[in-house]
Amino acid sequence: MKRTVRLSMSILVVMTLLMLLSLVGSAQTAEDWNEIVKAASKEGKVVVYSTTSRIMAAAEAFQQKTGIKVEAHRLSETELIERVYQEARAGIKSVDLVLIEDFPSMKELLVTPGYLVNYIPPSAREAVPESMHNPLVFAHVSRVIGYNSEKYETAPFESIWDLTTPQWKGKVMIRDLALTGEHQNAFTELIRRSDELAADYEKRFGKKLELREENAGLEFLRRLSENDIIIMTSDTRIAEAVSKKGQEDPPVGFFYVYSKHRDAEAKNLAIEAAVDLKPFAGYYYDIYLQLFSNPPNPNAAKLFADYLMSPEGFVPWSSDIGIYASNTATEHHPQDMPWEWWESRLWTYDPDFAIQNRGIVLDAWIRSVSK
Repeated sequence: MKRTVRLSMSILVVMTLLMLLSLVGSAQTAEDWNEIVKAASKEGKVVVYSTTSRIMAAAEAFQQKTGIKVEAHRLSETELIERVYQEARAGIKSVDLVLIEDFPSMKELLVTPGYLVNYIPPSAREAVPESMHNPLVFAHVSRVIGYNSEKYETAPFESIWDLTTPQWKGKVMIRDLALTGEHQNAFTELIRRSDELAADYEKRFGKKLELREENAGLEFLRRLSENDIIIMTSDTRIAEAVSKKGQEDPPVGFFYVYSKHRDAEAKNLAIEAAVDLKPFAGYYYDIYLQLFSNPPNPNAAKLFADYLMSPEGFVPWSSDIGIYASNTATEHHPQDMPWEWWESRLWTYDPDFAIQNRGIVLDAWIRSVSK
């Protein structure tokens, strides 16, 4: 009996100590924001790498507001990941925070080794849904399938499978998957949801899909590629080619960023997105905000992160269509639809599934376009 009592007391002591340690750990991680602001001013500088060029406008506004200098570098997703990876491995402390795409590459190369860490600033703690906290989502970007609105009053196709038919042979433009990590990620979702893709084919054509590939997702990729797909190097060139007026037989843009529609009125372009296309009208991906694990200016980095996540800091992005803040207090562009509307029409990808399957997508793409 005494042994039982002693054992119970020992367990109680251990549990109490663990609770106390937990409280101490929370106190250590709790932030005094006033002290962070003071320390940030002393640091006087913050360095950011970003895949979006609008970081330049945000950096200028932040610098005018706080007096803290922002050194902003706009890089492609491949360049950004490579640069952070190489600098971190070499022990170089050059960057404080990043705005980064391509979650699978980010997780494998930068987060898992500990080069990037998640940080949730005050402006994001309540206004950003908890499901987007880790990693912290900065914004959603929509990619669509578009057509020439001068040639066609409404979308000339009902299903994405239509684009694999002879009618659209040699007319579909897409950015090279080998150069676009987010496209590789998006096509993994077609594999993951191949049953839905096959069901849509049967609904559209009244017969079952005959597979030459392992699943409907890879079959779609193969058929799209073999239909004399036009491989492009940029979304800008795709949008320009699709939207030019006076074309007798204009091409179709596949998976280009919707923000390219922003110039339609000013440049007299003819372009619309096929927003009711089945089983999806495009896809979206997220941009993430992460801190460097050993930043040279940690407090200025936190202050700039807080600014970027706020409605004020998001103005360079919310002043345009096609990009949507994770912060629910930030309003969408008045000429755009709200994020919830887009989310219901677009597919995204499962990060873990993408990590396991994007190599399969890339191999299938290279095999198909090389024929």
